[in-house]
Amino acid sequence: MTASGNAPDRHAGTLRAAGKDVASWFGGRVMRVACAPQRDARGVLLPFPFDAMPIAPVRAFVVSGVPAGTVRGGHAHVSCTQLLVCVQGRIEVCLRHAGDELVLMLEAGAAGLLVAPGVWARQCYVDASSVLLVFADEPYDPASYLDGAGTAACR
Repeated sequence: MTASGNAPDRHAGTLRAAGKDVASWFGGRVMRVACAPQRDARGVLLPFPFDAMPIAPVRAFVVSGVPAGTVRGGHAHVSCTQLLVCVQGRIEVCLRHAGDELVLMLEAGAAGLLVAPGVWARQCYVDASSVLLVFADEPYDPASYLDGAGTAACR
């Protein structure tokens, strides 16, 4: 249930380049970030100009080789903001903040998802070929993880 007493919409939004895009959720603590893939006969180039990013990344990492149906994440951060970008496949992202819950689908070639500190996030890898690229505005620090009350699986 959401904080307002309503049942959460399991797929309240799908982040796509076209269609019913919603720009932000949780009062702007989670935001859709446009990506601009460049396609031609040679393939797809997905540029990330750092001066145009909504955060100043100090690290990046890639999660790949994850079996379909596997869940990763399941935490929030004390002060780190992350930009999640699906570069291949599909990844379901469950988000929780202040008693509300939202589930979104990240898809390759579509928008990324900016997640602010304090927002609990869990990723479920829908396709075995899924690859997640994450930009973070702080160095890795295991002490910055908040596991807290948001650890149950999204419905």
